[in-house]
Order: sequence, then structure tokens, then C-alpha cells
Amino acid sequence: MTGTDKTEIEQSIQMEQKASVAQQTERYMPSWVIILAVLAAGVVYLFQRGTPVDQAMSNAVTVLAVGVVLASYGVWFLWRGPAGAGLKRLVLWGSVIGLVSFFSLIRITGVTGQLMFDWDWRWEGLADENLTGVNAEIKTGQVDLKSLGDRLDYPGFLGKDRHPYVQADWLAEPNADNVIELWRRDIGAGWSGFAAVAGFGVTMEQRGPDEIVSCYHLESGEIRWAHTREFRHSTILGGIGPRATPTIYKGDVYALSAGGILLCLAGKTGEQKWEQNVLAHVNSSVEEDSSVVSWGRSTSPLIVDNLVVVPAGGPKGGPFVSLLAFNRSDGELVWKGGREQVSFSSPTLMTINGNRQVVVVNESSVAGHDVKTGKQVWKQPWAGSSTSSACTSQPYLVGENSVFISKGYGQGAMLFAVDNTKTSVIWENPAVARTKYTNAALVDGRIYSLSDGILECADLGTGDRIWKKGRFNHGQLLVVGELILVQSEEGGLHFIKPLERGFDTVFQLEALKDRCWATMTLYNDKLILRNSEQVVCYQLPVKR
Repeated sequence: MTGTDKTEIEQSIQMEQKASVAQQTERYMPSWVIILAVLAAGVVYLFQRGTPVDQAMSNAVTVLAVGVVLASYGVWFLWRGPAGAGLKRLVLWGSVIGLVSFFSLIRITGVTGQLMFDWDWRWEGLADENLTGVNAEIKTGQVDLKSLGDRLDYPGFLGKDRHPYVQADWLAEPNADNVIELWRRDIGAGWSGFAAVAGFGVTMEQRGPDEIVSCYHLESGEIRWAHTREFRHSTILGGIGPRATPTIYKGDVYALSAGGILLCLAGKTGEQKWEQNVLAHVNSSVEEDSSVVSWGRSTSPLIVDNLVVVPAGGPKGGPFVSLLAFNRSDGELVWKGGREQVSFSSPTLMTINGNRQVVVVNESSVAGHDVKTGKQVWKQPWAGSSTSSACTSQPYLVGENSVFISKGYGQGAMLFAVDNTKTSVIWENPAVARTKYTNAALVDGRIYSLSDGILECADLGTGDRIWKKGRFNHGQLLVVGELILVQSEEGGLHFIKPLERGFDTVFQLEALKDRCWATMTLYNDKLILRNSEQVVCYQLPVKR
């Protein structure tokens, strides 16, 4: 046999081996699986590269596409695949044992704003359940919340006018030496912000089975009083605990439970003065409400004259009541107004064309109501669902009669005019101010927002984007004087100076870890931040 013949025989054997491998590959990985995987990859690429949906939806589509491919292949492998019965049983039982072991060791505790899962080991226990009872932490001391319009007050959700802007002068550029941590401590779960008056901050938190309204001394971080009631709100998508920020007014505290209980507490002691079951007034219950307002009652009470105004809603299918107003002194019902299901946005007071109105973002509309009677004066459609594409962001008055609104889920922002009972859209842009869990700030004719988690500046007059830069995910924003404070969803605190095209980061620090969905509070020079496990207070170089 010549050398040429040997070479030809070796090449023939190699070709036969390659053909055998290809045949085996085809048997275990048929062409339809490859085609399905390519199609799934194409869908994922399209959703991850800028289609008009939020990042959470893109992530959900990615998980679904991967799951469809794996599930389809798994069913084929076990039912029609070429493997022997022994191997199929091994794969099936191995998969079952692996999944059971995984979920026996790992507990899904929630999701981020991008729909990425949070988890911990099951034996560690939940953070709020590991805390001591709040009464053991109370340090007695005098509390007085009767501040009368002090310029330093931050008396409720997003401050005095429910807009994340504080007028202040920076005495120096923030840095590691002048941004001083005053105190830090564990806190119960929840997304309530702090209302701050006269040197004290009031918030809501969850510790085990107890939902708590708590009052903190802002100089020391000590708990001065706590009002406790047995109730626990918990969902995988929304997390654990209450979510509404209390309102402080003339020495009293008004707080809305995640389960719809409205409380009036004495500011000095936390003792209950009255309570109202909001759901009972609209023929609903906690169980029914959870099916139509999926993430719990999140709205902060609005004080107007002698009224406490809160959104009401109703059971699935209605009838609905947009707003309820109670007497601030004794809690008696004064009026009902509107016929809309609630959202997660808080009612606010606006003076439109000289007329004071309570303006509220409902599930799928924005409406203005007469202060004295609750009668709906006007309504602007604004798509939304309180079980999916929720409305959470605040409306703002622009000029004498224009209202700005924004939201996430690919919907963006709108500016519309109000003319007595009619409304008309000035501009609408689905690409700007996609404020999913946060709120925009309107400053000097510009809109600053975390738009799908990216800091953005847009023109208030036209709705056109000016710049968009930096990813902070679904954190929070607060404009303080000439700087923008951004707390990322992961807890980093960024001091940002906006420029004509973009921004400079002046200073940043890792303030907290874990999800940070609660709004920031600035009382005097004290900045209070919290997440579901900790609260921290910083002293800033500002003068108010």
C-alpha cells in the first residue's frame, strides 16, 4: 500500500467520523431546536435594544424566550429524543431533585425594578422578622410636631408641595469631608419616606406581623414613639411592608396603611385619635383590594383646610369612588368625589385658573375635583392599570392652567391644558420622563427625571429630550438648589451638577445596599435615606 493510499484511507475515516458526529448531534439537537433558539435570540435582541417598552418588560421577555426554548427541548428530549430510557429517567429525576433542592435552600424575596430576582438563604430569615419589637427601642423624650410653616419643614411625601425640589444654597461643593454620616440604624421593611417637622421624622415600617408608624429624633436617630397595629402586607413583586409616606399637619400625623386603614395620631405620643377603614367606604376588603391594586395602598393623605383627602377606589368591576374626604378633627366622612379606580399616585392641591382643586392621578385618568364638595371638574385620559402598567408619579401645575404628568412602562410624559371643564393636550412624548417608580422635577423650564433608570433632561415647553446620561436604575431623585441628588436603586448616592448637555458627578458614596425605592427627605441640612432594612442620616453643606 502506497503512502497516497494510506492518506486517502485516513481522510475517509475522518470524514466518516465527522459525519457520525454530525448525525449524533442532529439526533440530540434537531434543526428545529436551533431554529427556535435563533428566533428566540432575535426576539431578545429586539427587546433589549430599544423597543418602546421598559427594561423590566425586556427582561421578562428574555426569561420567557429562554424558558420556551429550554422547555420545548426538554419535552422533546423526554418524549421523542433518541436517548435510552435510563438516561431519560436520570435527566428527569435529576431535574426534579435539582429544582426541589434549589427552592428548599433559596427563597425569592422580591424583584428589582428591572424584574431581576432578589433572594436569600431560607435559614437566614427575613430581615424585618429578625428585628426586635419596636417598643424595646423607644427612647422617651419630648416630641413637638406643631411647627407652623417653617421653611425647613418637609411635612409629607416629596415635601411641602409634593414636588422633589428644595430651595437651598450649597455652602461648599459636596465631598468626603463635608458630607457627614450622623447616624445609621436598622429599620423595618417598607417603602415609606420620612415626613420631617421640628427636628423629628415620621415614617412607616413592618416588623414581623406589625405595621408601625414610628417617630425618629433626627439628631440622634432614636425612636421617640411608635404606633403598632397587627397587619402585614407582602408581595413578591412589591416587597414587604407599608409604602405610603405619612403627612404631618399642626402637630398630628396622618398615615395610610397598605391595607387601607387611615390613621390620625397625636404627634406628641403617637396615640391614636381616630381611624377610618377606607375600603369599607367603597364596599371592598383587603383581599378584594389586592386583586385590583396589586402593590398595596401607596398614597399619602392630603390635608386641605380641615379635610384629609385620600383616594378610595372600589372592588373589581366597581362601582368606584375616586376620593374620600374626612374631617381632620374627628375623622367623620365629609364627601365622596369621582368614579375612578385608584392608582399609586398621591392627591395634590393645585390652583388652576384661580380655583383651588384637588388633582389626582387615577388608574387610567387625571382629574381635578372641587375642594369643598369633591365634585369632579375635569378629566384627562391617561392610560394605566393598577395591576400592571401602574401610574405612580405625581402631576405638577405648570403656569396658570397646564398640568404635567409622567409614568413608566413606555408611556412617557404629557403636558395638557385645563380650560374649566375641558382639557387639551399641548404635547405628548412617549420617549421622555418614563418615571416608573419615581417622580420628575420641573426646574427652570426643564424636566429632570430618572427615565427608565437613566438621568434625563427634557424641555418642559416642547417635551423634546435635551440629554440622557448615566444609569441609576429605578432609584430616586431630589433637586437641592443647583445640584441633583440621585440615589440609585442599589443605594449609591450621587451629587450631580446638570450641564447644558449632560452632567458632572461632583461626589458620590455608597449610602445603602439592597433596593432603594423610598423617596429622600431633606430637613434643614439633614438628608434621610432608607431602604427595606436600614435608615441613614447625612449632614450636608447646605443652607435653607
